[in-house]
Formats: sequence, structure tokens, C-alpha cells
Amino acid sequence: MASIRKRGNSYLLVVSMGYDPEGHRRKPQQKTVHPPENLTPKAKEKWLEEEAALFERECKNQPLIVDKSITLAEYTAYWLAHIAPGKLAKSTLARDKQDIDRFLPALGSYKLTDLKPEHFRNLYATLRKQKNSVTGKPLSESTVEGVHACLCGILSDAMEGGFLDHNPAWRTYRYAGKKKEKVIADEATTQRLIAALEEESLKYETYFKLIIATGMRRGECCGLQWGDFDLKAGTLTVQRTVSRISTRDGHTKVVIQSPKTRSSRREVPIPRNLIKMLQSLKGDAEPEVWFLSGNAEKPVEPRCYRKSIQIYLRQAAVRKVRPHTLRHTFATTCLQAGCDIKTLSEFLGHANPNVT
Repeated sequence: MASIRKRGNSYLLVVSMGYDPEGHRRKPQQKTVHPPENLTPKAKEKWLEEEAALFERECKNQPLIVDKSITLAEYTAYWLAHIAPGKLAKSTLARDKQDIDRFLPALGSYKLTDLKPEHFRNLYATLRKQKNSVTGKPLSESTVEGVHACLCGILSDAMEGGFLDHNPAWRTYRYAGKKKEKVIADEATTQRLIAALEEESLKYETYFKLIIATGMRRGECCGLQWGDFDLKAGTLTVQRTVSRISTRDGHTKVVIQSPKTRSSRREVPIPRNLIKMLQSLKGDAEPEVWFLSGNAEKPVEPRCYRKSIQIYLRQAAVRKVRPHTLRHTFATTCLQAGCDIKTLSEFLGHANPNVT
């Protein structure tokens, strides 16, 4: 695909044209593009990938083969069978299947080439009026936003596969209401939490202190085995994550999978004050033993610790904080201490510094 190079507020797309019959390199084709304003970093990345694919097709005179008869439901079935399994993590795919169940009844019968922006806007308006089958409350805005993201991803793949010449879902979603700011635990809250943890078991204390001190995702922390630690060097390696996903039959299951991106597979420094605590918790455990469960059979799942932290917070008389909040706290503390964005992005396992 065409390479993408940032140039100030614009991006340069470059397509290699190969070599002529005499072996001389042909002049690459270039095009400058300006992404729409107010896109999130992830949405901007996807927009640029689409533009690059279209530009390369244009430069190489590749005909656009469009199946005029294929419906969104038919393409989605193809996507689930042939594209998604090799592209998405199990947890992401499970979430996308829930979103697919929400949009197919309304849009599945439409041909891909007949989909228009108003179809998506009407869908989002309808979803906002629906109620969650479990809580009885209206669907959250994040749920509606997730449906939009899922649709954009599927239609982008359809476009790259030659079924469409553009993505009709682009820029059809607008967040309704006011977005909440990211919550972090300030220094006083963090110190109270640490004091409360020191009254609990070594396992719980180590888990939360490790997240506070490294910014790991809770699923990454639950996915650690003792073989991932190098306590002499003071590092650990994130190689897997644990999560509980919903299945389409209404049940849930725990899955162990690779980190969400290549950047998430990383080496993380461990603060010195945690080394002795980890050594005490490890004891004589073998490398294949799970860090938190203490056995080689199965790991501890993240939601167990989400419930635990609320108990400790009540004991510490501080406001509600989720385990993921501690990741935000780590990032903020690093920035306040003068850590540069690139290094922090590597610590957090973000795909690129823009996310950070």
C-alpha cells in the first residue's frame, strides 16, 4: 500500500511504481491530503489508510470491482468468516459481534452501494431510544459510538476489498451530550489507597501497586506469569492479556490472548521498591505459574480485582476509582515528572504517541 508521511498539518501519500523493462526505477507518484478536522487519532489513521488504498488503486489503474448485489448482511457474514478472525483480538471480535447484532436488523438488507449517510444517522437516533436488556436503561452513548466504529471498520474493509469506492459511514456520527473527562486519582487519593492496600493481603497489594507504578492494563497484569519477570534486572515483559468476553448466546467466558497491538507487547521497568514485594510473593514458583493465581492451571480474571478495589476505597474513604483509572494516574504522574511523550507511549504500550 502507499506509504504515509506526515508533513505539518498534511500528509504525503507516496506510491512506488516499480521498475521499467530496462530495470530503471519509475518515479513514485505523490499526493498531499488533509484529514478532516476533529477526528480521533484512531479515526484519522483509518481515514489515511483508506485514502492511501484509493490513491494506489488510482495510480496503478486497478479497476474497481463492485458487486452491485451484495448486501451489508452478506458482506458482514463474509467479513466475520474471512477477515475479522485474522485481524481482531478475540475480545474485540466478541464486542463487534454485539454491535453487529444491533445494526443488522436495521441496515442488513441494504446493498452496500445503496447505503447513504442518513441511514447511519437514523440508526444512531433509533439506538439512543432503545433500552439495555439487562439494566432497562437507555443504551449508553459509548455503546452507540461503538456501533459506529464497528460499521466504519467493516465498510473500510469492504472498500479496500473493492466492494465500495468510499466509506459511506464516515463522519455520520456525532457524540450526543457532554463527554466526561478522564478520571485520575490525585496524589492524596493514591496515597490513601496505598495505605489501605498495605492492610490487605500481599497479593492484592502487589497487584494494585504494580498498576500504579507501571501503568499496565489490568488484563495485562492478570496475564503475567512468573517467567515474564526478571527481578534481577528489574523488568517484566507483557506478552498476553486476560479478559472476560460476552458470547452471542448470552454467556461469558475468560480468554487469554496476545496484547491488543504489537506495541502492547513490551518490556516494562519495575520500581525498586516493588522488587522485594514481588520476590516475597513469588517464593519458589515455577516460570509457568500465573502471577496472581499462584498456580499453573488458570489466571485470575480482571473483574475480581475491580470489585476488590471498591472495598479498599471505601475503607480509605476516597472517591470511586476503577483499576483502569490507575493507568491514567500513572500517565499523568509521568508527564508531571517530565517524562517525554514517546517514552511514556512505549511504557503504556500505545500504538503511537498520538494516542498518549
